[in-house]
Amino acid sequence: MSTNLFLTEGGIAGHMSHLYDNQDLTFAKLKEILNAASNGELEGTEKTDGQNLFISYSAKRGLRGAAKGSRNKGHVKAGGLNPKELYDFFEAAHPGKDLSKAFSEALATFEKSVKALPTKTQVEIFGPDSNIWYNAEVMDSRTPNVVEYDTKSLVIHRAGHGEFDKETGAKTDRDVSAHAKVLDAALPAMQQATDKDDYTVHVNAIRTLEALEDDKALNIALEALSRLQSDTGIGDDTTITQFMVARVAPLVASLFDSGLTDYDIDQEVQKDAVSWILGGGTTLNQVKDSFEKEDKARVSELLKGNKKVILKQAIAPLEDIVHDFSVEMLRGLESAFILDNRKEVDRLQKELNAAKEEIESGARGPEAIEILMRQMKKIKKIENFATAAEGFVFDFEGVTYKFTGNFAPANQIIGIAKYGRVSQPTTVMKEDEEGKNVRADVAVIPGAFKPPHRGHLAMVAEYSKWADRVVVFMSPLARKMPGVGEIAFDESYALWEKYLSAAGLTNVSVKESPVNSPVGAVFNFVANEDNNPDWAQPGETVILGVSTKGGDDSRFTADAQKYAGDDIIVLSGAEYAIDPNGPDFTDSRTGEPLSATGMREAIENQDVGSFEEYLPKELKGNAEVILKELFLPSTPLKTESTSELIFRMINEMSGVTAISGAVMANKPIKRSKKKRKKKEIEEQDDNYYNEVNRITDLVINRLKGINKQ
Repeated sequence: MSTNLFLTEGGIAGHMSHLYDNQDLTFAKLKEILNAASNGELEGTEKTDGQNLFISYSAKRGLRGAAKGSRNKGHVKAGGLNPKELYDFFEAAHPGKDLSKAFSEALATFEKSVKALPTKTQVEIFGPDSNIWYNAEVMDSRTPNVVEYDTKSLVIHRAGHGEFDKETGAKTDRDVSAHAKVLDAALPAMQQATDKDDYTVHVNAIRTLEALEDDKALNIALEALSRLQSDTGIGDDTTITQFMVARVAPLVASLFDSGLTDYDIDQEVQKDAVSWILGGGTTLNQVKDSFEKEDKARVSELLKGNKKVILKQAIAPLEDIVHDFSVEMLRGLESAFILDNRKEVDRLQKELNAAKEEIESGARGPEAIEILMRQMKKIKKIENFATAAEGFVFDFEGVTYKFTGNFAPANQIIGIAKYGRVSQPTTVMKEDEEGKNVRADVAVIPGAFKPPHRGHLAMVAEYSKWADRVVVFMSPLARKMPGVGEIAFDESYALWEKYLSAAGLTNVSVKESPVNSPVGAVFNFVANEDNNPDWAQPGETVILGVSTKGGDDSRFTADAQKYAGDDIIVLSGAEYAIDPNGPDFTDSRTGEPLSATGMREAIENQDVGSFEEYLPKELKGNAEVILKELFLPSTPLKTESTSELIFRMINEMSGVTAISGAVMANKPIKRSKKKRKKKEIEEQDDNYYNEVNRITDLVINRLKGINKQ
């Protein structure tokens, strides 16, 4: 066996690539991996079809030991969720469903198993206070995705573990492989402590992928690779990146030739376009710089509209070669978590065939038929869906790869029939009580929010039930308010913090929009051309959070999918919009819809009673404090003399002259009377005193408003 071909704890944590996803992999290394697989020289673990959960444990003195679970960065920053909190989290998203039971019971069993270990061992594995988190998966017969498992298991994977920063929720660079080895060694004692529980705790077993009976599948793959290399003009030392450049370049040239017939596109522009499409560091603006102003929008639309198509066309032949080989490698691979693998394979084939027949009948529309044809081209025949294991995960020279065979295309077909959607994410989402498929990885909500009110909070709270995390993009632009100055990002952000804390929403983050338009920020979020780790990632499902007020659900959401990055599914439109009706969205005094305009008026008038109406119920008793804290100067106004207040506020107001500044400083106004005519001096004096009187009136009016409070 090759010494390089084994699963290492220190691989690329959490990310499993198809062979063709690794841009640095050469064709020589690709062939080496295929040979090793065919010869039975790959060691790895089964890829399972459960629900992901990060787990840790706090051995901190006084807690008497507590297991922690996390589904997102917010949970990590909050210190993790205990079994009850994890139950409440999923119960809020799926009331009355088994998902909350499955997760909480799995974490409770994990807690029991860890408590059986000495405190010293607990700290060696997890750190003193849930510092190190382990990538795990909950598999429960009550909550199946596609594969139906017989056992209830919490499976700890061999990759993806790490230390997480509690301030940011992000993974650090710390190597935790030594801690993982201690966990592996402690597993027998953990299992003994829970051997009578419904749930079992496992570390995903290392196993060898069985060799092929003959070299037929290997030879087919190697010959296809050689033909592809010959057609593309590349050798064995060529990387996937270089291969993609060679494939994308002629497609871009053809695109420009057909879409920009009135331009003679030089090679440098084409190179920039290729670089942008492949994420090579060139920005779209750099590509557009070579075009006239009136044509920039056309160039942008042309490239954005065809980027995904070009990438898919470029990688397709290599993807097909790896896919067909993976199918043969996984044929007959048995899942360790299913008692009767043959029975489950038969069930999966019947479900796939039924889904295929339903789509072929036209019940799901023409687009579904098109997807069916594309996915069946990969599967070829139902009998090729021949394993109950989702796939196989292995390491090669420090990079974690996966073989998934026909599971992914079968999953898409079954998902269309089950949920009626033609854009189905890799992980099948759960349904709510009405059968609506609303669970997503992230919901993104754009808006001005100057300021946010309880209707906005209600909207965010609803989306927090639909998605694992919620991102609120708030405009950086301030709103002017006569007499109070302005409501800027900081004031609105402070209100959001109070709202989210009062509502107990830990999976929501509020961010300043990087562009003036929060809607534009959403398009950037789903495109994620800069590979921002906090923005939409390949394989994720994103809900565009809007209300039906003013037609927001149809005004901009229709174009979102075309901006989305590769393998990012955008759910948008009326079906995913919030209807702003009911007591959470209306003024209890008038029955009219709540609005930021009305809230601003309450702030301008320093009207505590009206301001209170816009706050969530948990904060209504703090209305006066919040109003003064966020929208009045920090120094109490009533402690200043009237003259001091006037001078200070003159200084704050725009348009104050140098002369008024001199008066504030109690300095004499210097005038060279010899150089000025008497009339000019009188006019200046009149203008100055008129200005002072005008500002004084404004201040007095403001004082009257303050004293009413």
